[in-house]
Amino acid sequence: MRSIPTRAVRSPIVMLLAAGAAFASSGGVAAATLARSTSGSPFLSGLGTPKELAPTVPKNGDVNPYGVAVVRSTVGSLVKGDTLVSNFNDKANVQGTGTTIMEVAPGGSVHTFANIEMLPASDSCPGGIGLTTALSILPGGWVVVGSLPTGEGGSLPSVNPAGCLIVLNSSGHVAETWSNANINGPWDMTSASTASGADLFVANSLSRPKGLDKTPPVGDCTVVRISVSLASG
Repeated sequence: MRSIPTRAVRSPIVMLLAAGAAFASSGGVAAATLARSTSGSPFLSGLGTPKELAPTVPKNGDVNPYGVAVVRSTVGSLVKGDTLVSNFNDKANVQGTGTTIMEVAPGGSVHTFANIEMLPASDSCPGGIGLTTALSILPGGWVVVGSLPTGEGGSLPSVNPAGCLIVLNSSGHVAETWSNANINGPWDMTSASTASGADLFVANSLSRPKGLDKTPPVGDCTVVRISVSLASG
């Protein structure tokens, strides 16, 4: 596996996301309008009644489940139909300190897929580890999760850039980390398979000009595209 240099995409995409968020938060009527299908029937009515399936708190007490990714094929410890869930907070409920990814089966059984308390010396992550909602499963069972570490009491990290993408194999072990100036507080992510591997689109929440070690300026966040080549096996 190798990564190709990233490219930051600025304002247009961020503006669309912001507009959608503002519309959805403006009241119940607006949210209901967004949920309607073109047929005129409420979209959510076809999803059934929500029910609790399983807790996602591991033995170390991590809480605040954020990232969700459905396993499409069985490989290693990944079982088709299961759901991976990343925890953002630790046992004390401090944001940006969660280290675990849980695997939940449709029947409700749950186990820890990965606990990334430490990284190999050869794989760094500026600021440390705090798993986010950025979670994707690539062809071959590679799992990529974002890390946005925080400082004391959950404060924003002063290091710039902060965080990284952590690559795990299908057994939940760290294979490598990706970090550079364009990856700064990776918060969310989606991926699409390509002929040679996959493209990842990563939303950064801490994009800042070089040398600025404080709260990021409003409107300066970026979406980064990362093209990854996957070799056979």
